[in-house]
Amino acid sequence: MHRKLTIVATCFILVAMSLTTTVPNAKAQDDSHHVGFVPPGFTSPFHVAMADGAKDEAGKLGWEIDVKAQASEGDFAGQVTVVEDLLDKGVEAISVAPIQVEAMVAGVKAANAKKVPIFMHNFITPLSEGEVTSYIGYDQWGGAEKLGVYTCELLANKYGTTPAEATGKVFILTGIESIYSHRRTQGFKAGLETCPNVKIVGEVTAEWLRDKGEQVATAALQKNPDIDVFYGNSDEMAIGATLAAEKLGLVINEDYFAVGIDGNQPTLDLIKEGKFTATLGVDPFRMGVAVVDTMQKVLNGEEVPQVILTPSTVVDERNLEDYVAGKTWTEPEAGSPELDNNKPTVEKSDATMEGTMEGMEPTMEATAE
Repeated sequence: MHRKLTIVATCFILVAMSLTTTVPNAKAQDDSHHVGFVPPGFTSPFHVAMADGAKDEAGKLGWEIDVKAQASEGDFAGQVTVVEDLLDKGVEAISVAPIQVEAMVAGVKAANAKKVPIFMHNFITPLSEGEVTSYIGYDQWGGAEKLGVYTCELLANKYGTTPAEATGKVFILTGIESIYSHRRTQGFKAGLETCPNVKIVGEVTAEWLRDKGEQVATAALQKNPDIDVFYGNSDEMAIGATLAAEKLGLVINEDYFAVGIDGNQPTLDLIKEGKFTATLGVDPFRMGVAVVDTMQKVLNGEEVPQVILTPSTVVDERNLEDYVAGKTWTEPEAGSPELDNNKPTVEKSDATMEGTMEGMEPTMEATAE
């Protein structure tokens, strides 16, 4: 009889211990969230890095995160379907880098109907309809303008003069027709006003692709073999230009320069190897972290700005290590929406372009890089 009582008592103790050890896990489960992250695709290292940042931060928080994209970056309706599928899975928040803005209105409205906060990342242009909780991204015009000023300084150094007196030839590789391509081209040209004697000898789309960039640059060099600078609306296109120039026997950072936008890891590796000149580093990994951090604030009931501006930095061999280490990253802050209006996102002040070299109306359509 005593043996039976002992066994029963032991069972009660084990059950009690089990309940006690599961309480912290239950609390952790209460703090966890299931969220969605939708890039325009995975062909660009930029969007892969941004998704990696979002996954890394979600993992640290103990969250479940679904990162999904449609098969083709040209499938506008497919991206909306991805959003709707994630909403059906019960995500509590979702962030999208829209391929085509007007198409994504349907996805935003679907999230609104389910009262799920929806964010836009790498994009700070208001949609014409639907309620977006917050737009998170960098000032494309302002960043490209810094790169334009940097280009003027490269040419001044090459020809032993000042930016105001510098001459040279610049070729622009644009992305697919979109607000992304518009803003990055317009901002870069604004920066080139620092060197008014420099000529733009070509402006051709390379569709965000490295191989297309190589094709376009090859044709450009056959027509103008003395091009001084290739500027790409994205790193990948500018890398393609370096491949074309190298095959023609030109030496990077001597005969010509290559600059682009993104700050992707392949580009950083090339800068380190002396095979690429400079990139506008927008730190996609940390931008992905910022997206999840913003989601966390909203899910905790906090207010967040309608537009959250992430930083950008011109990165070359001099400040490459600092950029990689995150020393050039500054905390995102409330910003202004970026409109496709051929005007700066932020009005210039006397200090707008200071430190460029330090540390070395709603749009109707957008096609993401």
